[in-house]
Amino acid sequence: MIQGRYFDGRSSAPVEATLEIGADGMVRVHGLPEPVAAPLLDLEISDRIGNIARRISFADGAVFETHDNDAVDAALDAARDVVGLRHGSGLVHWLESRWHVALASVAGVVVISAAFLIWGVPAIANWAAGVMPASMDQAIGSGTLDVLDRVAFEPSNLPKARQRELETLFTRMTAPLDDGHDYELEVRDGGSLGANAFALPSGIVVMTDQLVALSKSDDELRAVLAHEIGHVRGRHALRHLLQAAGITAIATALLGDVSSISGILSAAPALLDAKNSRDFETEADNFARQWLQENHVAESSFDAILCRLSHAEGSEAGKKDFDFFSTHPATGKRASCKAPADAAVAEPAEAPAGAEPSESPAPEESADPAELTDPGEPTQQQLPAEPEPVPIS
Repeated sequence: MIQGRYFDGRSSAPVEATLEIGADGMVRVHGLPEPVAAPLLDLEISDRIGNIARRISFADGAVFETHDNDAVDAALDAARDVVGLRHGSGLVHWLESRWHVALASVAGVVVISAAFLIWGVPAIANWAAGVMPASMDQAIGSGTLDVLDRVAFEPSNLPKARQRELETLFTRMTAPLDDGHDYELEVRDGGSLGANAFALPSGIVVMTDQLVALSKSDDELRAVLAHEIGHVRGRHALRHLLQAAGITAIATALLGDVSSISGILSAAPALLDAKNSRDFETEADNFARQWLQENHVAESSFDAILCRLSHAEGSEAGKKDFDFFSTHPATGKRASCKAPADAAVAEPAEAPAGAEPSESPAPEESADPAELTDPGEPTQQQLPAEPEPVPIS
């Protein structure tokens, strides 16, 4: 007999009663005004979880509740072979009652979740972006440039002829592409953003006057534009949104309300998001270098402009190798910077008073002719003649 309480399903008042699981497969409840009996196979018996009260539910809504879990398990074991109960009903209790199994399960959940976040979510986002039409990119970037023109940019101060040169250069770069994007170059005064360039999902690439002034050749600008084209071709904006949604969903499922957990745990999605952004930058870098190789432009042009940008941002900007918290890889991992890219040839020291003037030594020959260009007069490199650039694979 199993001691417990019986709820008839019509009132909340329990009745002290005993339950018997007979060898004939019938369950009987004793101690009630009217006897209750039902086939064991028609009842729903909750799994054993620690010392939580066991519930045996009847078809009419009545419930028998008991804390004598051992007696219920023993009765069920005795009745299994008679009535054909499925084994394994105590699996939850077996798992939670063994601490090493529980720890292994937690470790397994952590490993599987981490692997899914690191590899699974990007793979799914990449697949989803591949099957979505290019019009999705247009929708994501719609109106972005208008907003930036109001809050961040001013009209370009470059001569109109120079702007047309850059637009023609960009058109020649993107003409062979047939990926559904409408490529267009926009030149703006970057103001506080300084020397910069970025791509909108629709195919618009924005380049600032300051970046044009910082460059020493059109090949360097081609390298930057190829990098931005790589972002568009890789559909990084769409993939970024899909991955961010996946990371947030997994973090919420595992950790509950992300806004209410500790700072370390709530930072995890942001750190993974930064890691994915670095991956996108690396993809765009690789695309740019591939384009430069296929179009017979020296890769040193890309290194030079990256290093010059890093030097312009500060003396320590490109030297840090630890970039886990950054959305961009360290410059040292993206380019070979042997010296500040915009270092000017040193002016000869003034001769002491009364000394005979002497000729200044000629500057050493540089492997990069652009390094000897007067910074005050940026090179206006001629656009490449036919044939057109090789299409990008």
